[in-house]
Amino acid sequence: MKLDTSRLSRRAFLKIAPTGTLALLLAACGLGETPPPPPPSEPTATPLAISPEPTARAFLTAWQHGDYPAMYALLAPTVQAAITPEAFAQRYQGIFAEATIYQFEPVLVATGITGPTRAAADFDVLYKTRLAGDLRFRPRLAMTLVDGNWMIDWTPAVIIPQLGTDNRLRLFPRTSTRGIIYDRNGEIMATQGAIVTLGVVPGQIENEGQVQALLSELLGQTPGQIKAKYTDQPDDWFIPIGDIAFETAQSRYDQLSSTPGVAMRERAVRSYPLRQTASHIVGYVAPINAEELAALGERGYEETDRVGKLGIEKAVEEILAGKKGGRLAILTPEGQEVVTLADIPAVQSRSVTLTLDLPLQRACEEILGERLGAICVLDVATGRVLALASWPRFDPNALTNELDVQKRLAVAAQPGQPLVNRATQGVYPCGSVFKIVSMAAALEKGGFTVSSGFNCPGFWDTLGIRMLCWKRSGHGNIDLFQGLVQSCDVVFYEVGYTLYKLGVAAKEELLQSVARGFGLGRPSGVELDEAAGLVPDNEWKLDQLGQSWTPGDTVNLAVGQGYLLTTPLQIANVTAAVANGGSLHRPTLLLQAVDVTGTQPPQEFGTESIGALPVSPEHLDTIRRAMAEVTTPPLGTASETFGTFPIKVAGKTGTAQHAGKEPHAWFTAYAPADQPQVAVCAMFEEAGEGSKVAAPAVRSILERFFRLG
Repeated sequence: MKLDTSRLSRRAFLKIAPTGTLALLLAACGLGETPPPPPPSEPTATPLAISPEPTARAFLTAWQHGDYPAMYALLAPTVQAAITPEAFAQRYQGIFAEATIYQFEPVLVATGITGPTRAAADFDVLYKTRLAGDLRFRPRLAMTLVDGNWMIDWTPAVIIPQLGTDNRLRLFPRTSTRGIIYDRNGEIMATQGAIVTLGVVPGQIENEGQVQALLSELLGQTPGQIKAKYTDQPDDWFIPIGDIAFETAQSRYDQLSSTPGVAMRERAVRSYPLRQTASHIVGYVAPINAEELAALGERGYEETDRVGKLGIEKAVEEILAGKKGGRLAILTPEGQEVVTLADIPAVQSRSVTLTLDLPLQRACEEILGERLGAICVLDVATGRVLALASWPRFDPNALTNELDVQKRLAVAAQPGQPLVNRATQGVYPCGSVFKIVSMAAALEKGGFTVSSGFNCPGFWDTLGIRMLCWKRSGHGNIDLFQGLVQSCDVVFYEVGYTLYKLGVAAKEELLQSVARGFGLGRPSGVELDEAAGLVPDNEWKLDQLGQSWTPGDTVNLAVGQGYLLTTPLQIANVTAAVANGGSLHRPTLLLQAVDVTGTQPPQEFGTESIGALPVSPEHLDTIRRAMAEVTTPPLGTASETFGTFPIKVAGKTGTAQHAGKEPHAWFTAYAPADQPQVAVCAMFEEAGEGSKVAAPAVRSILERFFRLG
């Protein structure tokens, strides 16, 4: 049962026990008090035929629905004379809001007549609160007989017994400062900062033109827009007009503080000192929305809180934010504490250190430039993410303090969709890069050997349709090994066709099975929002297109075309798994979490192997040797870029056709080829050939990684 503390209707629910029976007895808030016994029935000279139970039931049922008018109508006249309907409703709402109650469950226990005109009903109530835990009470409804009807002699003690008639409830919240996000070298990526809200106090304005001119200069609003915000507002209120940076407020402090009517309010904000750098990784926080509040309310979140919306800020919200606590107490009208109802400590937030290497991240972003695409760099032994670049990017500072949802949506809708992380959320055919997988399938499932021979005249027409090789003049006689080195399409058309025929006979989609074993077609498991990609098959095609799978579909898939969709991070992870000997890791950005108080030992985040590639060590070694030849003159497709590189690199080029004018350019690699340390994948949207665009970018990144000049 969920409860809106500002409006209780439709949220609470009630359980009523049958008359004369007792429901489960709930302890009174853990205070060690002995619950009062059920009110005894006292015989009277003239027994009353009217039971007080219907009145008690009606009052609690109305409470269930948040129907304060109905509750008020059941109050005794003396009570109604002392409190208005509005004040009555506000008393309930105020107590629920102060105690952060979001759910409650009253259970009627017993009713009884205690005198000629007196009766009482006991009920148990469980309150669930956001900050003070669970509260359990046994309140009593006192009733008096008025004109033959039982009416409620109400006091606030009906809500919480210790309130009595005049006491008040007070919550002393305990909060935890949001943790800092660091890169692996200790450089701050996200921290707590300050911002200054500029406003006016209308009654203090002496020179309206001066006030409007100053605020217009600093906030970029017109004088008319500024005036509209404080017109018809109370003279002594602070009316917020807009926010400026803390540093700006400092530099203009003398002028601001000496202008009558202008006022400043400092408040804490999330600050991102790197601005656009690694923005998709760090993410941002922003005001909580209704859906998030419903999910996080039990952890103490309130309507005024901010939560992680993207990136690591979202992924480890619980770690960075900790959990609020609070002490709930009853105070006298003079402010003296009567009793503490609950005392819940806050769960301390922790700062997070990422696996990210910011110098390398900056290099990747510099090399990517303002070209649509992504670059991923992984530690091949662990799956730890060293860099993850995407263009376009955004400045989290422009979003974290923005209350206007429409403005945030406008940023998301800008050309290139800057909030989309192309490294993990962009899905593309990967072209000839997929031939790594196809070669594994050929060796494991297709009956091919490294020396299996083919003839490439520049086209393949076995299915009656001429399908071209990228080398129009043809590769001539060529084996499977050189097919990968030279990226011969005809070789892999034939591989795809053979796998299709064998799969039909075995009733298994062989190429798709191997592709999934390489981690494609499903999320990689990285902590960021990501797409699953697509390894298409007969079931998918029937469901989506109403068509059966054909031999041509597998032929296209074998060269990384057709319906195949992959993310750059998935391809980087495939490359890392090939490099490390076949262990597929879950990519991770988390290195360590540290208690911000420094009183607890750091929490180390481990790495995880999520499976082995479906290829034997012998066949995997063959693939690795072929990838090393890809960068070797004279035949390797990336030899022009890496022929003079001082470290031996293994890689694969990809030029992926799609609906756009130009193909997507891919290159994925690991280095050193003989003792791999790092895997790099670069993808540029609609940029041309992988060997001419993506391969040089990867070379530049490896130069930075190995500090080669």
